[in-house]
Amino acid sequence: MANASAKDAEDSSEVKQLKRDLEGYRELILPLNKILEWEQNYYPAILVGVITLIFSILWYLEPSVLTTVCLLGVILSVTDFALPAVTGRLFNSANWTIVEERHFEAICVRLLNAKRHIKDAEAYLVSLKKEKPKMYLLLLVGSFAVMAWLGSLIDNLLLTYLLVVGSALVPGLRKQGILQKLVSKVTEVVGGLRRGPEKAAKAKTN
Repeated sequence: MANASAKDAEDSSEVKQLKRDLEGYRELILPLNKILEWEQNYYPAILVGVITLIFSILWYLEPSVLTTVCLLGVILSVTDFALPAVTGRLFNSANWTIVEERHFEAICVRLLNAKRHIKDAEAYLVSLKKEKPKMYLLLLVGSFAVMAWLGSLIDNLLLTYLLVVGSALVPGLRKQGILQKLVSKVTEVVGGLRRGPEKAAKAKTN
């Protein structure tokens, strides 16, 4: 019981800290979240269209990788510096409603959940490496081999475009329940692969 209370207090503290960190962007986070979660049927088309336009410009200009990374760094730096000040002038904090605050808090909770999922995946790989090193090696080598094969078949810019589009569509897929179904199927397949060697070992023992 004490552990559960301590966990709840820690979660609440993390949510409050994240809300403070993102407070300067909250007026823009809410409409962006609506687009990412496909609250309107045409939002996915807008999302994919904007990403396609950006990558089309990159394809036309053909900047080097270093130039692209540096330009992205400049844009992010200027945005991080100027956006809170601009939103503070454009939006009055007195107009911020309780409903918007609840939506903002829910977004922060989901961001923390995503962070925990990444940590859980890391912990799973560490556990798999200790308990089943051969399966761990097969999983990593197989994954890297598939990615290398795909990289040799698909142009780098196109592959990056597909990854960005896929990442941008994840919140909407999760909201529609499609992502959960895919994860469930993948989990079943991985679980079957892990149980296979165990059944074979028991059969040999018997």
